[in-house]
Order: sequence, then structure tokens, then C-alpha cells
Amino acid sequence: MADLFTEGRWSLLSANPAAELELRRSLGVSPLVARVLAARGLADVERACEFLEPSLARDWEDPLCIPGMGEVADRVQQALADGEVIAVFGDFDVDGMTSTCLLTLALRHLGAEAHPFIPHRFGEGYGLSKEALNRVLEACSPSLIVTVDNGIASGAEVEALLARGIDVVVTDHHEPSDLVPRGVPVTDPKLSADCPSRDLAGAGVALKLVQELGRRLGEPELWRSYTDIAMLGTLSDMMLLQGENRALVADGIERMKAAPRPGVSALADVANIQIADISADSLPFSVIPRLNAAGRMGSTDTAFELLMVEDSRRAAMLATQLEETNTERRAIESKLTDEAMAKIDALGYSGGHVVVVGGEGWHEGVKGIVASRIVNRYHVPAILFSITDGIAKGSGRSVGSVDLFHAVEQCSDCLVRFGGHAGAVGVTCEASRLDEFRERLEAVLAGLPAEQFQDTNEITAMVGLEELTVDSVAALEALQPFGRGNKKPLFAARGVSMRNRACVGADQAHLRFFATDGVGCVPAIMFRAPDAARLCDCDGAVDLVFEAVNETWQGRTKVKLMVKDILVRDVDGASCCPVAEEACALADESLVDGEGPRALGADDSVAEAPGLESLDEVALTAELARRMIGDHDLLPAQAEALGRLSRGKSCLAVMATGRGKSLIFHLHAAREAILEGRASVFVYPLRALVADQAFHLQKSLGALGLRAAVVTGETDQAGRDAVFDGLMGATVDVVLTTPEFLAIHANRFAESGRVSFLVVDEAHHAAEAKSGHRSAYGELPRVRGELGSPTCLAVTATASDAAAAEICSLLGIDPGDVIVDDAERANLRIVDHRNLHDRESALVSLVSGGNKTIVYVTSRQQSVEVVRLLRHRLPDLAGRIAFYNAGLPRDVRGRVESAFRSGDIACIVSTSAFGEGVNLPDVRDVVLYTLPFDRVEFNQMSGRAGRDGLAACVHLLFGGRDVRLNEKILAAGAPARADLVALWRALVSLSRAAHGAFALDIEQLVVMAAQCDPARPLDPSEVESGLAVFAELGFLSVDGFGDSRRVRMAPSPEHMDLERSARYLEGLQGRDEFANFCDWVLHCPQEELLAHVTRPIAPSFGAVVGKV
Repeated sequence: MADLFTEGRWSLLSANPAAELELRRSLGVSPLVARVLAARGLADVERACEFLEPSLARDWEDPLCIPGMGEVADRVQQALADGEVIAVFGDFDVDGMTSTCLLTLALRHLGAEAHPFIPHRFGEGYGLSKEALNRVLEACSPSLIVTVDNGIASGAEVEALLARGIDVVVTDHHEPSDLVPRGVPVTDPKLSADCPSRDLAGAGVALKLVQELGRRLGEPELWRSYTDIAMLGTLSDMMLLQGENRALVADGIERMKAAPRPGVSALADVANIQIADISADSLPFSVIPRLNAAGRMGSTDTAFELLMVEDSRRAAMLATQLEETNTERRAIESKLTDEAMAKIDALGYSGGHVVVVGGEGWHEGVKGIVASRIVNRYHVPAILFSITDGIAKGSGRSVGSVDLFHAVEQCSDCLVRFGGHAGAVGVTCEASRLDEFRERLEAVLAGLPAEQFQDTNEITAMVGLEELTVDSVAALEALQPFGRGNKKPLFAARGVSMRNRACVGADQAHLRFFATDGVGCVPAIMFRAPDAARLCDCDGAVDLVFEAVNETWQGRTKVKLMVKDILVRDVDGASCCPVAEEACALADESLVDGEGPRALGADDSVAEAPGLESLDEVALTAELARRMIGDHDLLPAQAEALGRLSRGKSCLAVMATGRGKSLIFHLHAAREAILEGRASVFVYPLRALVADQAFHLQKSLGALGLRAAVVTGETDQAGRDAVFDGLMGATVDVVLTTPEFLAIHANRFAESGRVSFLVVDEAHHAAEAKSGHRSAYGELPRVRGELGSPTCLAVTATASDAAAAEICSLLGIDPGDVIVDDAERANLRIVDHRNLHDRESALVSLVSGGNKTIVYVTSRQQSVEVVRLLRHRLPDLAGRIAFYNAGLPRDVRGRVESAFRSGDIACIVSTSAFGEGVNLPDVRDVVLYTLPFDRVEFNQMSGRAGRDGLAACVHLLFGGRDVRLNEKILAAGAPARADLVALWRALVSLSRAAHGAFALDIEQLVVMAAQCDPARPLDPSEVESGLAVFAELGFLSVDGFGDSRRVRMAPSPEHMDLERSARYLEGLQGRDEFANFCDWVLHCPQEELLAHVTRPIAPSFGAVVGKV
């Protein structure tokens, strides 16, 4: 399974959210800058401030801290005083050229006769070679040679110069060996393990010498004039940009911008860059490669003269020559790359551990670059040889953590000579032994662990694409200068959709697209994309690694992603949960209307629970709690409420969503049934909530040998009779209903004489009875009286003083028995993306992380469609994504729950019921993909996130477009009055035409009702509900089954009072509740939504219990 981190190509720095917040607060930096600083270990405000404000005054160490610097300065100062001829001897790379340049310019400024020399790559080679020294001596006959960026391993060469009467001082920055020159002043920061300047480049060491000479000779600030030159050498040698180097590069760039040297200006012109726009990360791709090209192509003198020149016209000519040289270098490099790749294919490379390839006359200067290209393609070490006169000279590059030097060392008997370090080697051998060397090296590398060949690069932080604005990307420049040790941050985004994909470029090798995670959409390009055509055909979500840049075109600036890696999420190695596959195979069947919450039935068997009735109340409470919540302790508010209920005291419990209100009445109802044989009635504000609660309550109580039943306006007459017979016969222990049904049928509940416990869930609805909004709640005093004054429990997360007082009045609760849970769910966070245009892509991105996630949708159809979307777009997670709705068989639903609890399933897409009554403490993300029906459902869904107290998110993806579907579903449950009138007229017409009973044809009734009122067309489900309302009122009866059903109208129906129908009243309340909910949830601020979920609105009176 391809994944951003499981493949080993990338590692993510650890996030530190607390430090990010503190850095933003204290330093005023942008969120993205704070995230980078914190991830890179700069969590301390003082350290971060120093990092953001590099300073030579603060960070530049004293030159004399470098071993030998004092002795070197003494000798050069003496040469200045004596008017000696000084030769400054450097190297042909940019560090060597800039070291030579700045020291020569400084010495001349101080009055010396100083002559610079750069060895020729071809013919003289690196360092103080005999050929190079002969040229120096013939040119200027120096009495002192000062080496820069070389000499630390030239003991023999220095000894030969001393023998000829020529003095030498050595300045270098390379690692010393046993070849360090003796008898001359030598300065190198690496001579001491604890030297604070160990990370300087050769140019930095030369600059330290200039600083010390200036200090001695009355020009202490002289060295500051050359920081721009030293900066180029530091960047070219890829030195660690921390401390001194960071301050040096920052100062050098500012100096170059303020007063660019003629040569640099001319080179910038031919490179088509603006001096004002140069940066530490742009110079290595513009000016520095052009300077390096001269050394690679054997024309170093041109580049060096360009650094030294002061005449702008001469500079322009030299820059043009250098550009031509660079163009030639690119052509040679490209040609050699093609030849090398072709030869590798011809050799039949098929996945070995090393690539060794050589060719006659291949250019010496670009071997290393081409070797790097081979490594990038094959991801194994590569050595490329140029063969001349039977001798093969090679340059090698390693990969991952493979120590190529050590591997080559084990084959040294095949070689003439070799050198280098773990990551890069130089090798010379006889061309006739090249095949032998390849085989030997392959055998050595084959014995290494596979993980050593894996390059792991650093991702600074994960981001959402909406975070990448022009301002936020521009703010990252505060982290400059970028380079080794402070690379330009790479970001990653998971689950990204690539829109408008296209292969571009002359060879169609680049991939251009728009990257979107549903919330943000950013143009992106990946140059030299591996298998660009395959990526262009990829329709699934991918993970991206990229650098974010601001790009300006025709005066408009926008963010663009420079993509470094695209990880396609495929099924290879992906885990698969069998029950997820089983559920998905039942997708179509689940959409067929099946059973809803059942009242009672032949298969409603319950488990035996022997021994519970023998326990005393304390022991039974403990045992029931163990069975319901495992080994977790009851919360203080739960224990307090249960204690009062056991003493027969009615109470009101005010607790935040997700704090376990339901456990209180589930447990006490079980106690009442087991110890006293008494029954309980649970009242929910909406019929939909009854359906949500029923399945799991029937299951959990059934495990205790108890039985729960549902009776609402939707329950047919036979079902109602079965429930009430069960109450009478003590075969039903808990009844779930609505306030409307209870108020209309209180006498039927009372007939059994068994109801001892009355629960009003979401009791804040009852507080609205006084205003007439929920008049059925106003009947509670009468209902309580008819039931024989049962103990009452009201629970809610929302109870102001007025609401709590009204609830207490309706249920006979003493104000002293109000229990307030003083806990806030501070671990929850609301991610507000209401009315998002591309919520599909947003959901894909969110689920792609593999966190335990519940996605809530409105309908069964949506649950199936969304799962199909996710499984298609996230094939690596497809086997761990499942849907859950009432259309699945009960046993399958149970196994889906168990698999989700264990982690075998990572994502559930469900209608509202999932999670109710199930212990799911570790849900990290809850997604409200479509609009809930009311505040209660909103709270319950949201509250299922993070019940373990760890950080969790509630993602809001619903919007105004969802309203119509919800209204349609509510209308199907109980049509509005005008719809019922139209249906009644159609029924009367059919009855008269038939002179009595008539065959029920739903489609015919749909058509006839539309004719009665064309403005209010009904659908079949609304017709079915309307028939049930009329049947409940006694105005008609429906006999038979399926296509043979017949309707018989009552002979003389009385005046139609719809409010005598519990089904109609429940539907009316559902529609009103939804309308009010929409007005609130679609428009209120995010902060209000969060408060609604995380903390209760509590009254000022009652017993407050502490946080846990």
C-alpha cells in the first residue's frame, strides 16, 4: 500500500501545536511560519527570534578561535610589512574561486602585491600539483603562497616548496588527515573538534583571515566589504546554514542587493534574474551553476575574472562567454546522460544494487552530475567512468545511507586509486578490469540491508491547501536564508484530488494539474514526473509533497505548488476487513425499505441473565455499570443522579453532549425492571430520535434479559396493542415514545400500573411548552398523575434558569435535585466548512489519513453512495471503509460495530443511529457530511468524537443545498395539512366511484391528489403516511397485503381533528424543529456551534459536581 510515510521516502517532523501558538503570540509570525519553526525545534521564543534575525554582530565568532589563525595572520602581516610578493592559490570550484577573490582583493586593498591563481581542472588537477605550482612560480616568483580552500592534505607539496625557498601558509576548511603540512602556519577550523567555526566554507575561513588582518592594521570593518563574495562560496559548498554561516549569508545577500559587483550584475542579466529578487535558494540555481560550469569545462579563468572585474563592459563580455560555456556544459551533460542511460540498458541492468558504466572519451567535468542523475533514476549507487588510453576514471554518488567509500574500499585490489567519502567517491582503474570491479562491487552492496538504499527526505509539516495563500507563502521568506540545515520547507497534503490533469512540455514529461483537498485549490506542476502518463490517468486521491511558491504572471501573483513527489494510493498490501466487504456487498439490498425500530415480534428473544435479581442495589448498580461501560468509573454526575433516583427522588441532570446522560436512565431502568419488576417510559422529542435509540437499547437491554419496545405515531394498531399488552403482561420493561403519543395515549400506558420511571430526554424541549410550541409537554403533570406519580428524570445539555425551572415544574422536581456536570469537553474542535463547494474532495482528503472516523449522512442512499465514492478514490483504504444503515441485517450491523471498535474498520458512513449505545471512545473525527434534522441530532453526532478525552474534530460539511432533501424526508413521515386535504379529496372520489371499498393504487392516488391541488404534488411515501394518519383517526381502514390491499372509508366520519393523530403531531413538530434548526445551524458563528457541543448551558441553582 503506497502511503506518504510507509514507503520510507519521506519522514515528517513532529508537530508542536502549543509552541506554534506561543510563537504566533510572542513574535507575531504567521501560522505557517510558526509551524515550521516549531517543527524544526525552534520552540523557544528567544531562539526563534535570533533565528529570524540573523546578525553578524551577534553570531560571528572571533577569528582567533580557529586553530592556527593567529600564526597565519602573523606571517601574512609580515609579508605585507616587508612588501613580499604573495600568491593566493585556490581551487576551481566556486568556494575556491570566491576564497581566492576576496583574499586577493583584501590584500591588494592593504597594499600587497597579490597574485591570484586557480588550478586548471584538466592538466593540473586539484591542489598544489607540480604543474600548477610551476605556472605560479613562472608567473610571479612569489616569496609566500597562501592557500585557500585547499592545502590541508598537501604536506609533501609544501615540503617541496619550502625546499625551494618559498614560504607557505595554509587556510582550509576540509578534514585534516596525516598529510597536514608541517613547519608552516596552518589554519583550519576542523583541526579542533570543539571549534565553533567548524562549519565555515573555505571562503568563510579566508574572510576570517581578512578580518584579523584588518583588525591589526586599523581597518576592523574591512572584512564586511566581502561578505557577498564569501556568501557565494558558502552556498556553493552547501555549508550548514546555522550560526555564523546563516548570519554571513544573510548579510552577503543584502550587500549584493545593495551594491552588486559588476560581474555578478552581468551574470544575473544573462541568467534573466533580478538582483533585487536574489535569495539563498535561488542563487544555487542561477548564478552559482554558471560559475561552476567554468570549472567543469576547463575555463575557470573566465569565471574568476568575472568575480574580480570592475569594468561593467568587460563584465558583460565575460558573462556572455560564461553563459555560452554553461550552455555547452548543459548540452554535454544531456548528451552524456542519454549515452549513459542507453549503455545501462544495453548492459541489461535489471534491478541490481549498483550501476557501473563507462565510455570512451566521456567528458570529465560532468561525470558527477550524470552519476547523480543515474542515482535519481535507479535509486542505487552509481559510478560513471570516462575511459582514455585504457584508464577509466570514475565519479560515484551514493544513495540513502549506503557508505559507498567503504564498499569501494573492499574492492581496492581491482583499482589503481580511489578516494572520497560515504556519499561520493573518485575511482581510477584499468578499463580492462571494469567488468570485474562492477561484479565485485555488486556482491559487496548486495550484502547490505535494503533500508540502507532508501533515501528518506524531510517533510516539514502537513498543511491544508486552504492555508496556502499569497500572504502565507510570502511570509515564509522570513525563514531565509535557505540552504543546508535550513532547507526551504517542504510541505505535504494527504488525500489530494488532481483536477484538470495534463502532460506538458516538448516531451510530455511534466505533469500540470490543480490540486484540491475540497477546501483549497492550488495550481501545481511536477517537472520530470516519473511515468507522467500514468499519473495523468490517475483518478484517485494522492498524497503530495511540494514546495509552495508565489508566481507572478502579467501582474497577478498566485500560489503554485512545485511538486516533488506524488504518491498514488493503490491497493498493494492494503488491509481488508471481511465485514466491510460483506456490508458493501449488501449495498443494494440495504436500500430496500425494511424493518424500522420494532415494537415486539416473534423473534424478539432476549438473553437469560441469571443471578442479577439476587444482587442488592449497590452490587447490581456496579454490575450493570461494568456491563454497560466496562471498567470505567461512573462520572460524578452520573453517580449523583443514580443515587437520588435509587432514593425515589426525581431529578434534572444537566450534562454536556457525550458525557453519558443516557447511561443514567438506561442503568436505572434496568435496576427497576430487575429488582422491582417495574417498567420505564423514555420520552424523546422527535420520532427520528426514537428510531435512533431503539436498535442499540433493544440490544443492550436484551443482553440483561430485559425487553425494550417502541410505540409512536408510526406504529400500526397491532403494534400498539402488542406493546401495551407487553406492559400489562410484564414482558416489556422499557417503552420508547414521543411526548405527543404519550399525551394522547397516557391511559393505555397507565393500564398496566407498572410504570415507575419516566424519562424526558433532551428536556429543554419541555421548557417550550409554556410558549405553546410543544404543547404535548405541557400535559406532563396530567400524564404523571395518570401513571401514578413515577420517579422522573430529565436530562439535557441546555437548561437556562427559566428552562430548568419550567422542567422542574412539569416533572415535579425539587430545585435542589438539579445536578449540573461542571465539565467542558475542551478536547473537541469544530472545523467549519459549511456550504463548501467541493465537499466530496474535502471528505476524501479527511478520510485519507486513516483516523477512526464517522461520517454522518441523511439517507440510506447517501450512505451507500458516499462509501462507493471513498472506496473508489481511496483504494488503499477501501477494505476498511463501510456503510451502516437500518437496511443492513442486524447481525451485520453488529459485526460492523465490532470491527469499527477494534480498528479493523477505519471509517463508517452512517445514518444518524451509528454510535448510539456503543462504547466508541477513540473516534478522532466526526463528519457531518449532510444536514442533521435538529439540534439534538447535531449534538449527539458531534458528541461521539473524542470521548476518550483526547483531541478530536467535528467537521461540518453540510450546507443549504441539503435542506430540500431533509424536508422531503420529513414530509414523507407525516404530510402537511394541505397535503392531507388533497389526499382526502382523492380518497373520497375513489370511494364514491367504487360505491364502497376500492383497491389501493398508490400511483393513482398520487395522480388524483395532484389534480386536486397541482401546487402540492405528493410522492408515494407521503401517500402511505397520509393513509396511516387517517387510519389512526378512524376515518378509513386498509385491509390485505401488497398489491391486494383495499381501502374502506368510514361511513360517517366525524370532523377531522388532525391533532388527535400522534403521527401527524410528531411530523408537525419535526418540521417545525427542522425549520428552526436550519435558521440557527446554517448561520450562527463557529464559536457558538462549538460552545453548543462542548459545554452545557446550566442553571445557577442545583448541585454542581466537579470535573473529571
